[in-house]
Amino acid sequence: MRILSKETTESFVWMFEEFKKAMPGGEPKTIITDQDAAMAIAISIAFRTTFHRLCIWHITSKFSVKLPRDAYKEYWREFQKAIWDTDNKDEFDAKWNTVVTKAGLTGHPWLSSMFDLRESWVPAYA
Repeated sequence: MRILSKETTESFVWMFEEFKKAMPGGEPKTIITDQDAAMAIAISIAFRTTFHRLCIWHITSKFSVKLPRDAYKEYWREFQKAIWDTDNKDEFDAKWNTVVTKAGLTGHPWLSSMFDLRESWVPAYA
């Protein structure tokens, strides 16, 4: 089923406004999406009090594509531990930075961008 003919910020805003009309009790507390830029902007417009989180599955599934093959094979489990087995922000940041450094991936554009967005997808930041 398709709801929108175009996935633009304007069409997402329209869809979310219609969703709010049909939803008793106000805006949702949290919305989880992929990294669609138009949708992210629309969420910030239509749902001013809603916390927008990024889907961790979508992000973690990209590691095998975004990282060099050898680094992915050798360090994927350590990245998983940093993501899933940390209890607070400082612990995550320390583990993440340790793995990135050990893997020789300091300055890697995708990893850097994911680290910058960590508040939106890492469980320790929830």
